[in-house]
Amino acid sequence: MEIDWNELSKVGEGVGKDFLEVIKPYLPVLARSGHDLFEGFVAHLGKGDFESIDRDLYALMTVREREELERAVYADAYQAALAKFRNIQLLKEILLKLVVRLAIKVATGGVL
Repeated sequence: MEIDWNELSKVGEGVGKDFLEVIKPYLPVLARSGHDLFEGFVAHLGKGDFESIDRDLYALMTVREREELERAVYADAYQAALAKFRNIQLLKEILLKLVVRLAIKVATGGVL
């Protein structure tokens, strides 16, 4: 079954669309792979560890998929989407730390 990228882009407006651009080159190999590889992909993605994603998936990609990944890596849209995704991840991490710090202050009456 062929993936309708235009339809997926419409569904994933904003951050979802950027996220889709980042993971798009990896989807065919993930579709063919097992649960463990998918779980590893998700774990690396959560950390923004694209070096590990590339290391784990590149060897399993077809020549065509590798070529598409290499084109995507050098494309401006990919780089912009990746930067935006990383900035959003960083913002989430900072906000989480701030919320935890505030919760600790409230829970300890400002002692910590």
